[in-house]
Amino acid sequence: MKNSGFLRGLLCACHRYSHYSSESLIIFVSLLLPSTLVLAAQEQNEVQAWLEKMHSAVHRLNYEGIFVYGQHNQLSSMKIIHGVDDKGERERLISMDGSGREVIRDNDKVTCYLPDRNSVVVEKSRPRSNFPPRFPIDIKTLEQNYNLSLDGKGKVAGYISQKINILPKDKFRYGYHLWVEEKTGLLLKTHLVIEDDTPIEQFMFTQLQFYDRIPAEHLQPGVDSSQFNWHESTVKKQPLPARKTTNWQVKQLPAGFKSDVKRMTTLPDNLMPVEHLIFTDGLATVSVFIEEMMDSENNLRGGSHMGAVHVFGLALDDHYITVIGEVPYITVKMIGESVTPAASVHD
Repeated sequence: MKNSGFLRGLLCACHRYSHYSSESLIIFVSLLLPSTLVLAAQEQNEVQAWLEKMHSAVHRLNYEGIFVYGQHNQLSSMKIIHGVDDKGERERLISMDGSGREVIRDNDKVTCYLPDRNSVVVEKSRPRSNFPPRFPIDIKTLEQNYNLSLDGKGKVAGYISQKINILPKDKFRYGYHLWVEEKTGLLLKTHLVIEDDTPIEQFMFTQLQFYDRIPAEHLQPGVDSSQFNWHESTVKKQPLPARKTTNWQVKQLPAGFKSDVKRMTTLPDNLMPVEHLIFTDGLATVSVFIEEMMDSENNLRGGSHMGAVHVFGLALDDHYITVIGEVPYITVKMIGESVTPAASVHD
């Protein structure tokens, strides 16, 4: 951190002066340490306050804007309209790629308009989305594996923003640079970075306007869906087939990753039960799926990736293991290769 570098520089500078005895140097530096620690604690408190402000802003602001999302050489642009009133949150996402696709969220109801497919899909829960990205607000857990700091201010989409760095202490997770709007706390820009600080995924508002109230018509779909095919997506809980189940364990995890969820589930187009393990360090999340191998399976062996998301697969004891997460490849590979059966339980 900045303060440790400052102390090293101070020690080197003082060492060049022979009139400083070792005793006086120790006393001199020890007098500075309390104030240095206070400054470090104060900065962490400020980071905590900014993250809390950012978390709150996502849910309470009325705004319209255009943002770009990029990974590697691919770039997409979307318009977002977000409104809040006494009935809750409404949000409209409009693709700018010419397809005319829109997603409208009304609290926990999500409607996807797909003009290029002449269809509409209605869901009862919010789909996973990184628009805009969200981050945890409790930094006590993050501090164990990330260095958090403030890094000056700049302008994004015409608004003064505070830059926050969340950088990993090892190679098993990505780092983040965040730019948070000074007055409202809205997250305006992010860089997801690898070890050498190279961005591999970016999000940024290019236009943004805040409002006291969003007109209701701005949250209505802009496409005529009267001739579209409508599909309502419902989650049907099917009973898991009775069988001999095997409990699995992960023997090696990067520092800070802890078990978050362990459950039996089923995957789409597969009625066989799948064991699902989820691990997280408070920011990064990795999922492990263990399923029985079928004769017709042609699953991934080895690694693959899509943007910042890496996948690792292997076969073990007539089972297929898949590890997936928005983490470096070394992480999913290490976790996947350490999966072992723990015990067999007979019905």
